[in-house]
Amino acid sequence: MGRGLSRTATAAAGVLVLAGSLLAGTAGAAGAADAARSAGPTLECFGVPGLEDSTTATGVSTAVQGPATSSGTAQVRTGYANGVQYGWGRVVGGSGGRSVVFEVDIDGDRVWDCAAWTHSTAATIWTTGTQTSSSSSRAFRACVVPNWELCSSSVAVSITPWW
Repeated sequence: MGRGLSRTATAAAGVLVLAGSLLAGTAGAAGAADAARSAGPTLECFGVPGLEDSTTATGVSTAVQGPATSSGTAQVRTGYANGVQYGWGRVVGGSGGRSVVFEVDIDGDRVWDCAAWTHSTAATIWTTGTQTSSSSSRAFRACVVPNWELCSSSVAVSITPWW
């Protein structure tokens, strides 16, 4: 029950932030991306620390990636900030408005517990990050979707395996 409620609250918070930015006139491609970054594991995921700006990470590499599609290729990336390893989602290539979704599983059931979305028309887009763990319970995956969907959606393309 806790996870379902948390998913609903996380999704609702993202919608409210996006709606607020639209009403305030701050949305658009950049405003929508900022609103999306405030949903999900921006600062933490059920107490697991997060990384607000994954572009500041060092020692970055691609852990897994999905198939190349006309909408882009989804990747789970990892890197370090202040000596701590984080993972995040990224899409490269493709064109048109689409979202990259980064799903986080923290209890090992390979069902998302937290998720971050970023929507953009840029060639490369990424999400915020979540701290990695040596525990097999924690896993990440990313996908490309046309709008604000999850990787389990029938419209998801270029889905990575869980990492």
